Amino acid sequence: MSYKLLPLLITAVWGAIALPLPHQADATTPLVRAVIKDLRNWVQLMPKNRPKRNARRSDAMSPGDGLSTGRYSLAELLFNDGSLARVGERAVFNFLARARNFRLNNGTVLLLIPPGRGRTKIRTPNAAAAIRGSALFVRHDTASNTTIVGALTNSGIEVFNQKGSRSKVLKAGQMMVVRNGRLWRLYEFDLRNFYRTSDLVKDLELDNPNSVVIPDPALATVRAETTSAIKEQTPLQGKDVVENPSFVALTDGKKRPDSEELDGEKDESEEDSSVIATDNNPVTVTDNNSVRGN
Repeated sequence: MSYKLLPLLITAVWGAIALPLPHQADATTPLVRAVIKDLRNWVQLMPKNRPKRNARRSDAMSPGDGLSTGRYSLAELLFNDGSLARVGERAVFNFLARARNFRLNNGTVLLLIPPGRGRTKIRTPNAAAAIRGSALFVRHDTASNTTIVGALTNSGIEVFNQKGSRSKVLKAGQMMVVRNGRLWRLYEFDLRNFYRTSDLVKDLELDNPNSVVIPDPALATVRAETTSAIKEQTPLQGKDVVENPSFVALTDGKKRPDSEELDGEKDESEEDSSVIATDNNPVTVTDNNSVRGN
């Protein structure tokens, strides 16, 4: 059994890496509570200053609490401001004891944040992303020290390197890969394919402008932005399109050989926009000359 949390069709993008922009002033709604709306398979609640235990639906979480998931597992959290988080398999996710901050130590999380709630930040061991609303996914693979941030909306989602000295604002359908703390490469991914194939967004119907699955008006505003982004994106095609490159996969704890080859690389992701296939992701060339991973 396997869940397809992050199936992607991608192509490399040329773009500038910039110094961080001054923060915009906006109203902030503090995150003070979350409730586990749903869970699948093995999910463990990690209350602050209390023993870990198996999570249950309707469990409440406060700042400082966290949760972890096993293989083929998923947890859905609803926060007091209407934000929704889906935490995928083999993840360690923490709700930090500050205004609007999360931490992801491994695994994948989908964040749906209604606009106007204030600046939200999610950190991984080697990167950070700042959001002022709408939708993105973040994945961190501990073994390869790789973070992937993908924007699902045009809402000023900004990705930072580990030091916070460089950043990139993503457009919908763009994905930044951070390796060993550096902004490594920028890619475009196919939004339609993502919604069609990813279990992380299953049943949310974020690609359906006529959906009534999300009756909450706050999350409906997010859906309006996700469907708008799909309409604006030209479908990816051509010989440079790659399906499920190796660097998007979660590993089983073994350090990948390709993660060691980047120690001498510079921060600028544009200097080398090729995709390197490893033994973990053999590639074949299809009849239309697209490169696809097995």
